[in-house]
Amino acid sequence: MKFGPKKLAAILWCGVVIAMASVIGAGPWRRGAWRTPERLAILGAVPAFQFHDQDDQPVTHASLRGSVWVADFIFTQCAGPCPLMTVKMAALQKSLPPQVKFVSFSLDPEHDTPAALKRYAQMFSADESRWKFLTGDQEAIMAQARGMLLAALPATFNQPIIHDGRFVLIDGQGRVRGAYLSNDPQSLADLNRDARRLVAEDAPSRPLDAPQ
Repeated sequence: MKFGPKKLAAILWCGVVIAMASVIGAGPWRRGAWRTPERLAILGAVPAFQFHDQDDQPVTHASLRGSVWVADFIFTQCAGPCPLMTVKMAALQKSLPPQVKFVSFSLDPEHDTPAALKRYAQMFSADESRWKFLTGDQEAIMAQARGMLLAALPATFNQPIIHDGRFVLIDGQGRVRGAYLSNDPQSLADLNRDARRLVAEDAPSRPLDAPQ
């Protein structure tokens, strides 16, 4: 049986993603390995970064400090999982409390200018007051993914951009607290619960004389 170039590329792409998932799954992202009934483990710190959002405004790791946030790595011309990931992220923005923010890093900044990301955000009805789509130097963004314990590879002459399909949960102190499969309903339910737990933990204690 012969395959055309596009079909062959898709088959190779799927094979690479499966291989990456199996390797990553053997590491820190073993399902539930970071979670106990009492608390979420601290898996590392988000590396410092400075990129620009869909309004061409700078966003840094420091500007997100104090907020629980969910991150993913996508690109607007992705023919693989990115559109579905963004649909799932849009659902999360509706289900999670307003204190939770969202950050989507573009792995293809050559095409994903702030204007392109603005159109993409509007296409998926993003609440742009809490959801930032970031672009910048590709090498720096690839390094950012690795620093957040996700796999990402730039495109080559025979393969597209390869990247992890997980969502990463970050606490208000900029620490990685978990990663969740974007195509697994149970994993997304875990993310919803864990994000709410972090919001509750980060909330200031109510004074004893405060009204109930």
